[in-house]
Amino acid sequence: MRRIKFKVVNIECKGRRYSSFTRGSYKLEYPENTIVRAREETLGVAVFKTRKQAEIFVAKPHSYLSFKLPFKIIHVRPIGRGKNVKFVRDFPSEVGLGEFYSLKRPAQSCRLVRPPSGTIFYPAVEVLD
Repeated sequence: MRRIKFKVVNIECKGRRYSSFTRGSYKLEYPENTIVRAREETLGVAVFKTRKQAEIFVAKPHSYLSFKLPFKIIHVRPIGRGKNVKFVRDFPSEVGLGEFYSLKRPAQSCRLVRPPSGTIFYPAVEVLD
């Protein structure tokens, strides 16, 4: 059995839970007791190895937000092979993410940053709570 990982989600209208820091069609919903699959041709569903790493990420100020989002850390079980990446897009707008994923060499035209410590990407996750 795979080890539990931790996903940071935003709580939105009527308590629905969505990917943090993504927009548009890249924004996935995380209902309890479901399997959530990453959108094809993306890095995958980003999760943290430990709760502490997720808590550090939530506590960190995010420069492009002018307000504090209602974050929640949920338990997920990864499905498929995880991967670590060196860079992610710095501002996850739908246009920016589309540009990032469509380019062969995104460093040429996107502002990239290192992913937060402990981030792993999986093809899918089972939402436990």
